Amino acid sequence: MEFFGLSFAELVVIFVVAILVFGQRLPQVAGETAATLQRVRRSLSDLRRETGIDQEIQKAKREFEDAQRAAQASVQREAAMMRAEIERGASAASEAAATSAAPTTAESAPAAEQVAPATTPTSTSPRQG
Repeated sequence: MEFFGLSFAELVVIFVVAILVFGQRLPQVAGETAATLQRVRRSLSDLRRETGIDQEIQKAKREFEDAQRAAQASVQREAAMMRAEIERGASAASEAAATSAAPTTAESAPAAEQVAPATTPTSTSPRQG
């Protein structure tokens, strides 16, 4: 169990210190503190209402959210354009590969005809014997 982000043990320590410091006056001091906090909260609420800061905060929040949505849409458009470009490049590469794999007229001739006939070396030196 937490209260204002404080654990139970921390609250006990604060309570014990408060008893030691204020002693018999603790109920009176606690009441005065609560009343002071209530006046401060009321004053802050009045100040917010008079200055219109809550409306300004809401306006700034809406503008920020709009800018965030616009940025996300822009990033998504850019990503889609990049994907399309990559796909176009991949399809062009596969077409080029398919074209280079098809035989041309010079390549379609049999390999034996393309090779020059082999000649046998003749011996011109006299036989020794």
